[in-house]
Amino acid sequence: MLDLLLIFVVAPCLGWVAARHWRRSGQPLAARFGLHLDRRGFNGYAVGMAIAALAMLGIFGVERAVGGIVVLAAEPSFAALMREFFQLQLSALFEEVAFRMLMLSGLVVLLGGRHGPAIGLSAALFGLGHLVNDGASLVSAFGNALGGVIYGIAYLRGRSLWLPVGLHQGWNFFQGPVLGFAISGDSSHAAWVRLADLGPAWLTGGAFGPEAGAVGMGFRFVVLAALLAWLRWSGDDGDVMAPHVPEAQR
Repeated sequence: MLDLLLIFVVAPCLGWVAARHWRRSGQPLAARFGLHLDRRGFNGYAVGMAIAALAMLGIFGVERAVGGIVVLAAEPSFAALMREFFQLQLSALFEEVAFRMLMLSGLVVLLGGRHGPAIGLSAALFGLGHLVNDGASLVSAFGNALGGVIYGIAYLRGRSLWLPVGLHQGWNFFQGPVLGFAISGDSSHAAWVRLADLGPAWLTGGAFGPEAGAVGMGFRFVVLAALLAWLRWSGDDGDVMAPHVPEAQR
């Protein structure tokens, strides 16, 4: 019930607070919410996917090297992979709209523009919302909350919803359909690689997936470092709450 309450009640209410606040400025709400489709959005999505994919490959490599997982078989199916890709894309987009575009935006407005507390609170709610998943615990909630911090920073400083969507999608897609891990307790997806988790669970995350393990949590910080490096290098490090200036006017 908690996840439904957060997604269908709390998030829309906070989004309404942000929209009401911004409507007075005369700025298009789509731009204020980071929905503009431009170079930044396209690049952000692609870079987010790449960063998350490399991090997940790193998790796979480390856990295999220390004997935490073993590959049982490789069962490549392009059709199944594409089906999983689009399903997970819809899921990632839905969660980013709820937790970042609506919830985080509203919290920033309510907290007087203070990004740090808003990101922390929204990330905590994101982690708690995953407690309804199979095999969830406070440890896994903390691991998911770390992801929420990353996505929140990507949203506010990347000035676009598409950067966190790419990060979220890349993490889930390579985690599950490509490399065969459970995705936050869900192991029902078709997977290119079939593996067995040998544990210990504190290291690998066990049946919940890497989010609940030390290796996966460690690589969350790798993702964060790569994200911050990209924002600084690309010059896209800004604030989604600032007025949007069209590309043609820059």
